[in-house]
Amino acid sequence: MSNKVNELINGINVEGLENYKRVISENAEDAMIDYRVKLQWLGGTKSKVTTQGITLGKQEIKRNFSFEIDEPPQLLGNDSKPTPQEYLLGGFGACMVVGYTVGAAVKGIKLEKLEIDIEGGLDLRGFLEVNPTSPIGMKEVKYIIRVKADGSEEDLKEIHQKVIETSPNRATIADEVKVVSELVIEK
Repeated sequence: MSNKVNELINGINVEGLENYKRVISENAEDAMIDYRVKLQWLGGTKSKVTTQGITLGKQEIKRNFSFEIDEPPQLLGNDSKPTPQEYLLGGFGACMVVGYTVGAAVKGIKLEKLEIDIEGGLDLRGFLEVNPTSPIGMKEVKYIIRVKADGSEEDLKEIHQKVIETSPNRATIADEVKVVSELVIEK
């Protein structure tokens, strides 16, 4: 790996990453991150998601991005935006892209190509309460990663395994996660 100060590899500042890892190894509170989004119904099956900020340790990071979600006409939407499931799978894959990019950069490997194809299916009979034994959520998510880089096959397999072990969005989908719900009825 090159010894250049603050050299970017695959767009990643490896020295900055190592410095941050030192900081959070010394103070666990600095490693805690909370994300907030707000959804607003726009009529029909359409909704708008707006980021509400991130709390990283004691820092408040302002965020103001938004995107809209819709369904295809077969599911009563206008097909104007990606579906909730497409965003879910996109977030799942994007998190793994980050893991691969950083993992390769840390090893000094330059990526030429990184693609992930993801599939996940639903049995709509569960969601639409047509069949009480049909599952509501996806029971299987499959993905294929295509990578071209100047690293060895062994290094790329090691990065792949590390991504499987450490991707937060992959873990959220693959493992059980506690979900807490609260209803506020306004009058």
